[in-house]
Amino acid sequence: MAALRILLVDDHRVIADSLARLLQDDPTIQIVGIAATGPEAVSLARLLHPSLVVMDIGLPGMDGVEATWTIRRQCPEVQVLMLTMFEQDAFAIDALRAGAAGYLLKTATQAELFQAIHTVCEGEGLVYPRTATAAFQRAASPRSRQQDPGALSRRELQVLQLVAAGADISAIGRQLLLSPHTVRNHLKGVYRKLGVHGRVEAAAYAVRRGLIKS
Repeated sequence: MAALRILLVDDHRVIADSLARLLQDDPTIQIVGIAATGPEAVSLARLLHPSLVVMDIGLPGMDGVEATWTIRRQCPEVQVLMLTMFEQDAFAIDALRAGAAGYLLKTATQAELFQAIHTVCEGEGLVYPRTATAAFQRAASPRSRQQDPGALSRRELQVLQLVAAGADISAIGRQLLLSPHTVRNHLKGVYRKLGVHGRVEAAAYAVRRGLIKS
């Protein structure tokens, strides 16, 4: 399996270097670059085409949310995971709206960080659980959709409820007694029926439309 190419973005070099050493414990991860400013992050993302940018929010020159917005539009194949000390819902909401696939606090454990990186690189969304509900409620744009939400099955609605609570594929499977493969198949059905492209967008749409409890 090809290594996950990671670009780290943090204006504190000691933190960035420590994070790089930590991530190199995972043999499936390759650190391809470190940026200290928003503009440098955008430039390196265009140059290096990483699998994932691990992005801080408080950056000089251009904050992490704006840098995420720019990267996602110039390099749509590059995923972004926000890694920050900001626990407030507003920051998570802004990051998701900018196109981040995940939002994680720097207080996360090493295992949680590795899991978040792999989850996002697999095309799934991830939000720190305590910010999940508000972020999902407000992150989606207000544009209307034509899909009929009534087509969702009971199991698909259960999966969506857990996604909105911040659960990942493994946690959903454990709670519903389903294999990860089956959970992913249910999510694919949700994406198709709602006309969305990922867990964050699906859960935001579902909460906004009242399909699941907020």
